[in-house]
Amino acid sequence: MRIGILGGTYDPIHNGHLHIGRQVATQLGLAQILLIPSRTPPHRAAPQASSQQRLAMCTLAASADPLFRVSDIELQRTGPSYTIDTLEALATHDTQLTLILGADAAALLPQWYRAADLGACCELAVVNRPGSTCDDAAITRAIPAFVGRMHAIVAPAYDISSSRIRQRCAASLPIDDLVPPAVANYIAQHGLYRSAA
Repeated sequence: MRIGILGGTYDPIHNGHLHIGRQVATQLGLAQILLIPSRTPPHRAAPQASSQQRLAMCTLAASADPLFRVSDIELQRTGPSYTIDTLEALATHDTQLTLILGADAAALLPQWYRAADLGACCELAVVNRPGSTCDDAAITRAIPAFVGRMHAIVAPAYDISSSRIRQRCAASLPIDDLVPPAVANYIAQHGLYRSAA
């Protein structure tokens, strides 16, 4: 089975994340997209919502589309969430994993923890976003196993970010067009993101 791995803080998950997952699945013929909320992102500030709240929002977002599944594999760990640990844990003889990254994140791939080992675990799908570029040659120099196993994904611009959603919540502005309805309801019911951070 060909599975796309779409990790993130998901603070909160939004329609842009789901749009990217669908685009990659369509263009690469993936059977499933696995959403993996991270526990402690090594390169970012701590999330505002708790691990369980972010997991719940991902589960709600995935429930409306059978393409998506959710894994709490990184939330079960202590300490930073390293992608290589997740990929090695998910790899089986009958699955082919594809790591999905935006071009901005992919550009930093050579600096990741155990970057040289990533290519043994997965293929790479790089989603081009407006204003971001990715030097494919630099990635394959650092991770030769990705030669011939990198896919450029052209996805229509979807101008949504989790930080913008948090700002709108803090300002008591609607977010109904930015997140799935079940996620909007969850955020409202639990009073999430009411203060700017």
